[in-house]
Amino acid sequence: MRDTEGSEPIRVLIVDDVKSARDLLEEILTTDPRFQVVGAVGDGLEAVASALKMRPDLVTMDIRLPGIDGFQAVERILAVFPVPIVMITASMSKQEEKLFRAITAGALDVLDKQELYLWRTRPEIRNSFLRRLRTLASTKVKRVVEYVPAEPEPLFTFRRPQPRLAESPLVVAIAASTGGPTALVRVLRGISPQVSAAFLVVQHMSTGFLEGLVRWLDNEVELEVRKAQEGDLLEAGVVLVAPGDHHMMVTELDSVRLNRSLPINGHRPSAELLFDSVANNYGKRGIGVILTGMGSDGAEGLKSLRLCGGHTIAQDEQTSIIFGMPKAAIELDAAEIVLPLDEIGPQIMEWISEQEDTEK
Repeated sequence: MRDTEGSEPIRVLIVDDVKSARDLLEEILTTDPRFQVVGAVGDGLEAVASALKMRPDLVTMDIRLPGIDGFQAVERILAVFPVPIVMITASMSKQEEKLFRAITAGALDVLDKQELYLWRTRPEIRNSFLRRLRTLASTKVKRVVEYVPAEPEPLFTFRRPQPRLAESPLVVAIAASTGGPTALVRVLRGISPQVSAAFLVVQHMSTGFLEGLVRWLDNEVELEVRKAQEGDLLEAGVVLVAPGDHHMMVTELDSVRLNRSLPINGHRPSAELLFDSVANNYGKRGIGVILTGMGSDGAEGLKSLRLCGGHTIAQDEQTSIIFGMPKAAIELDAAEIVLPLDEIGPQIMEWISEQEDTEK
């Protein structure tokens, strides 16, 4: 790890078309001797050339750039040089499609640029930002850009095509952080649209990008994806994503409850509360999944769900961009099974089908 005392600093290339934004990022990075800014450029083509010439340890990338945009720059860089890239941009408006295409192409995370301007009065913003960059800089990036296949071959065929009975659906709760958007697509594409289960997702992401994520997911998978609202009823085949800066839980009445109580271990929404609520109200009719992400959010809640009879899965290390959250769950013995990313959806389908067989 480069962030230990006496080790080489993390060499960072900053890419942003606005000079004040480049200066902002450089100013924050220079407050920490574990970082070294080796370049700051404002053009997409120049970003590609600089990355391939300087071979930095980390690239911060804006979306709106002259020449070629940040999405294209990410593709071109990663096609040749496997470097960690984090997208740092302002409110996306109509740009979210490109943003999540960049993540699909291999960018590791997306951060809100606007929030960084408050770093002098809110030191926790600076500390969290630098901590995240240190973690991302240590991530191994594959050289070959892997796109999600448009129609992945199903590994499991849903065994009950007849209409679902009018009863409470099974509940599948999923938690993800860094690398989560692409992982969620690959998991949800393994789920039949006729599934008799409701899905709830906690994805750690800057608040301003959450709605873009929901729209992107809804376009990418066959299931219906919506941002959760207070009182939403759970529906089979519908994915409800926790809104930014709100905890999400499920009640015994098959509905969603949101609140803005204090963050748990720095997270709001927190996977701990979601998994705990599924454990308490659904028990063996619940399934919990922890995907790629830094930290340990969700491990304790996933353990509660397993102890209550629910099935639990953790993504394996090889397919995780950041193995922090799955590793914490595995070490706590919260995961009943550890699987590669593309096997998680079919396993969920298998458990749902088995549960339906026992309820006939």
